[in-house]
Amino acid sequence: MTPQEINAILLEHEKWARGGPGGKRANLALQELYGLSLSGAMLAQIKLTGADLTHSALDGTDLTDADLFAADLTDCDLKGAKLAGADMRGACLRNADLTGACMASADLREGNLMTHSKEKRELELLFRETGELDLRHVNLRGAKLSGSMLAKSSILQTDLTGACLRRVDLTGADLSGSNLNGADMSDAVLVDADLSRVSLMGADLRGATLTNVNLCSANLAGCDLQGVDLSTVEMTDVAYLRAPESLPLSIQDILNDHYAWVDSRGARGRRAELAEVDLSHVDLAGANLNAATLNGADLSGANLAGCQFVMADLGSVKLDNCNLNGADLSGANLARADLSGSNLCDAVLEATDIKDADGQPTGRRWPTNLTDAKLVGADLTGARLEGCRADGADFTDARLEDTALAGQSLDKQASA
Repeated sequence: MTPQEINAILLEHEKWARGGPGGKRANLALQELYGLSLSGAMLAQIKLTGADLTHSALDGTDLTDADLFAADLTDCDLKGAKLAGADMRGACLRNADLTGACMASADLREGNLMTHSKEKRELELLFRETGELDLRHVNLRGAKLSGSMLAKSSILQTDLTGACLRRVDLTGADLSGSNLNGADMSDAVLVDADLSRVSLMGADLRGATLTNVNLCSANLAGCDLQGVDLSTVEMTDVAYLRAPESLPLSIQDILNDHYAWVDSRGARGRRAELAEVDLSHVDLAGANLNAATLNGADLSGANLAGCQFVMADLGSVKLDNCNLNGADLSGANLARADLSGSNLCDAVLEATDIKDADGQPTGRRWPTNLTDAKLVGADLTGARLEGCRADGADFTDARLEDTALAGQSLDKQASA
């Protein structure tokens, strides 16, 4: 088909989809549509059975209730696409970018494609999905997949940060090595699923069914497992959380004195001195540790979501694989700190106002210090780093979309 023919068909389909006169539902089943640019198009309920859409631009496209049965969507740009209710059985999504896509109630099970053969006068198999759904290395960040069928799917090393997987059937699915930080997996079915080496920092698994699940070497910092039966779950080398009450009494006293010192603006209690203390895998979500001394401390794997570390000394501290989602690190000293693999989404690492003894701004600002810090593989999406010092910081493989430092893209520093 020529581009002109395809365009005419799509224009008629848009009229049909919007209920306008003279429209007609498009049928582009089995068509070669390689590299097509359809960004933002209205393609709701379109028939694309078995179509080759490899490398196509479908970002922002409305594919609600579309027939994408056995379609090839390899390397497609589907950012922000509307795929709610779409029939995607047997579709190939390898290396596709589905950031922010809505896939609520989409059917993503395996499927075979057959057509009528005039010569043989019988159904002929055109496509056979040899395995189950292949979602390896797909970007599903923030995707809405609630109610979808993903049983026996391969979802290896896939980014599902903040995705909605509520009530999704993931029976027998392989999610090993995937990023599920902040994902909503409440009431999901994960019977016989492989979740080894996954990161579930801040994820919601309330009411989920985890029968015979492999969670070996998973990171559960800040993960909500309320109402979950873990009796048949393999949890060797799981990064679990310790309750603050499990810490030595001397450490608990220091923390409580610090909270009192902060609340009373120094009138009561005293500032925390916790240099080189072991606080690994501790749940301190929401704690106020402003101005605390934690130089050289071990906080690896801790849940520090929403914590306040304004003007704190975190030099050379171990903060790898932590949940620091939404934490305030303004003006903190993080020189030579290890933040590898940590979730720093929406964290604040910008310069902070210097205040006088009465708590009033002096007009001067103190920058967060990330000099020679290690942020390999860290997620800084939405983080604020204005005025931050980052000389020598290692951002290798870090997520830095839309993150800027002193007017320059951090992506350039990561690749330098």
